[in-house]
Amino acid sequence: MNRLLDASAVEAAMSTVFAELGHGSAASTVRVRAEADGAMASAMAAAIPSLGVSGGKVYSTVDGRFTFVVVLFDLDGHVLCTLDGSALTEVRTAALTGIVVDRLAPEKSAVAAVLGTGREAIPHIDMLSRRSTFESIRLWGRNPAKAVDLANQCAERGIDVTAAQTSSDAVHDADVVITVTSADQPIVDDAAIASNALVCGIGATKARRCELPPDLFGRAAAVLTDSPDGARSECGDLIHAVAARTFSWDRLLGLADLLAGAAHVERARPGAPVVFESQGVAAQDIAAAALAWHAFTESDGDPTSPNKPTH
Repeated sequence: MNRLLDASAVEAAMSTVFAELGHGSAASTVRVRAEADGAMASAMAAAIPSLGVSGGKVYSTVDGRFTFVVVLFDLDGHVLCTLDGSALTEVRTAALTGIVVDRLAPEKSAVAAVLGTGREAIPHIDMLSRRSTFESIRLWGRNPAKAVDLANQCAERGIDVTAAQTSSDAVHDADVVITVTSADQPIVDDAAIASNALVCGIGATKARRCELPPDLFGRAAAVLTDSPDGARSECGDLIHAVAARTFSWDRLLGLADLLAGAAHVERARPGAPVVFESQGVAAQDIAAAALAWHAFTESDGDPTSPNKPTH
């Protein structure tokens, strides 16, 4: 799958598609879940006429493990393909975070911190490493040994990453903080996060999850999400902050509105952080799937063709 997806092309597609969502020329549903006796299945769908496709993603969750399948249709309703959605999910999530970093990170950002060592850690580190502005990338995990191992893996791939001893050490003076965990309690103290930081919460995609401290939302200049409707029932960080009365839903901005020019982010208080909460929407999956499908067909069904993307 990665041979068919060029990271820069995916980011460009995400930027365009989210602007289309904001303008109403593309559509994406909220996620729905079915759960009984420990079994869980989730689904979401999107239509993107500019890419000539519609489709959806369905997946199961068992003991924290996800099995994703994406189905892609053309605009006449014909099935184009089905794809293993795992690689798509990793690439599209980091791609959207990259767009947010480019738009909302402080000027002259030089230090980034990634908190978490799961499957989204490496894609986000890769995303940061492609941006020449960052001189230092720090990594922290709840399992220190795994953080060191992941930092070593990055070094083998030519990416300099420093494993931090604590989450506070990782985020100290960091311009960009990215959390990619399945935690159900805040993993970093609010006081440790720099006053001008961009904070991207990636892991709190269920109501019970919580990565970021509620007080952070109270001092934030702006709080955005890729799914304003879905966040009300699924974004654990925001749900906990609302319960703590440090945040109210009327403050929440949509990323699609920002990229469509219908909303603006201003740091109303000097030095106040900006927070982005990623929930993941089907338009991301379908846009990435469309890119993979077009690359595959253009390579005559040979994804290893030397003339095709190799990322």
